[in-house]
Amino acid sequence: MSRAQDLLRVREILQRRRREILTTSQGTHRELTALKEQERDPEYEENAQSELADYTLSSLMEAQRREVMLIDAALRRMDMGVFGECVDCGLEISKERLEALPFAIRCEEDATAHEQEMRGGHHAMPSL
Repeated sequence: MSRAQDLLRVREILQRRRREILTTSQGTHRELTALKEQERDPEYEENAQSELADYTLSSLMEAQRREVMLIDAALRRMDMGVFGECVDCGLEISKERLEALPFAIRCEEDATAHEQEMRGGHHAMPSL
């Protein structure tokens, strides 16, 4: 398969994922709104179940929002003709990496180096 065909396939994956997220996000938003509007008895509030559900749904919505932003940025890079190029070294990001993480902006080597830098250099403790 050619690089152009690979990119077309990745674009389709990104667009499908974006639609799925937006559909799911609408449902999550409805659930959160319903939860906030429902009549609650004091015992329910004491158990903090409502707060936990509110926090969980809000966290889910934020994660969905972030993923849509990453997808939109990847689609813009495709339109600009720079999708699949590492922002650090300019080399092509591997097809396997883009299939696994279609909104990747760095090749695997530069992504590893960037993560180490963000954690405080080579002497930082690895994440678990």
